[in-house]
Amino acid sequence: MNRYLVVSDVMVGSAQLKEFVRDRTGGDGSTFHLVVPTIPDRRHLAWDESEAHLIARRRLVNGLEWMREIDPSADGEIGDVDPILAIEDALRTTAYDAIVLAVRERPNRRRLRVAARARQAFDLPVVDVLTAA
Repeated sequence: MNRYLVVSDVMVGSAQLKEFVRDRTGGDGSTFHLVVPTIPDRRHLAWDESEAHLIARRRLVNGLEWMREIDPSADGEIGDVDPILAIEDALRTTAYDAIVLAVRERPNRRRLRVAARARQAFDLPVVDVLTAA
């Protein structure tokens, strides 16, 4: 049985993430913990933390809805704006077998930096489902 820590932002409903979860919920009893970072709306010059929290809460609810159709024991939480800090927070309370990233592509290639930073910071396999072949 594997326990996956899934970190996802607006990509929480992506086909790649759904396929990853579906492919790993066979007979081995894998489980998933979804962390949705509180990401500010970058379209505005200023952002309101409570608004970002509400958006993250909505994404978490939507993500857990489809995840629980595949894995009824899936759970989740809202995480820090920095995905690396969100991972650290989740790892403080629970052990995981792998970190799964489904973070949107950004023009400055931040998603790739998150994956690289996670691989350096944590002694766990890191899977970026949006770049996996």
